[in-house]
Amino acid sequence: MNTIKASTMADVVAIAIHGIGFVPTSSVALMLMNENGLVATLRADANHDAPAEQWAQAITDYVHRVSDANGVILLSFEDEDAMTTAQYRALGDTLAHAGCPIRSAILITAGHLMDYDGDSTDSLEFSAVATSNAALTLMMATTRSTKLAADIPACTHAPTELLARFAREAAAMDSRCAETLAVARGTLADMIEGYRQTGKVGPEHAAWLAGTCTNKGMRDMLIASLATTDTELEEIGAALMGEKTPEDWGFLKAGGDTLYAALEFIPTEHRADLLVAIGWTRWIDGKGTEARKFVGLALESNPGHRLSQLLNRLILSGHLAASATTQH
Repeated sequence: MNTIKASTMADVVAIAIHGIGFVPTSSVALMLMNENGLVATLRADANHDAPAEQWAQAITDYVHRVSDANGVILLSFEDEDAMTTAQYRALGDTLAHAGCPIRSAILITAGHLMDYDGDSTDSLEFSAVATSNAALTLMMATTRSTKLAADIPACTHAPTELLARFAREAAAMDSRCAETLAVARGTLADMIEGYRQTGKVGPEHAAWLAGTCTNKGMRDMLIASLATTDTELEEIGAALMGEKTPEDWGFLKAGGDTLYAALEFIPTEHRADLLVAIGWTRWIDGKGTEARKFVGLALESNPGHRLSQLLNRLILSGHLAASATTQH
């Protein structure tokens, strides 16, 4: 994609929404900048009850995880909750002290956007965002629709017997066996390639995936294979913890979408492993909010799901995957 230049408030808001992946509500979005342009777009929940200085410091600490940012464009999406004036001023002070000052701020509220520090005379209707030059350029350059947690289809035709059979077979698998792992990784790669060509996943492949993932070791190896072809445990662990950038971004994203498509054939009570895997791909891609939604659904289907609990804690801790701020 060619470089996109934002010359209006509507352009800026369009780029921020594209980076986040959805239109935020009750949120503060931070577009982190350096001399080369946009580094990353972060989102935090608004919390008007939080002490201003404490809230500002927490946000600044979060921003500081992106070490080469030297400026911020702030967007306040206000509805049920909103950043307070005291919080905004405190955040401006802490960011400036950290060498990453707020360059401009935009308020989005009541169907309008305007300069946060202005008198609303520059107000634009929110509909201007969709028709802005930046939004139209991004729309033309985007070839895949975002698969959101809110849009997961219900399972109406579950291949129950196949799922049970593959789960029984998975119980005997040893994830440390190079041959077993190679076969499973190859099957997943074929499944992803099939999805890339047709946009669909069949019930047998879906059942194989869900059944195989009941073996925790195989599940973790398959998830990691979306980001790395390495078979060394140390490298696989680094991939799972977001400490290394995926080798092939297209494969990672297609993998996440393949898992999403497979959910159509998986009953809710068996979805936790796939949901957390999808959430992981979103976290790796810097989409922390959407990642939490998938993890939340995983925990709803299985409250004791250990991997979902661990990823949820990782996201809530503010830990960013190394790839979250990598241009791709």
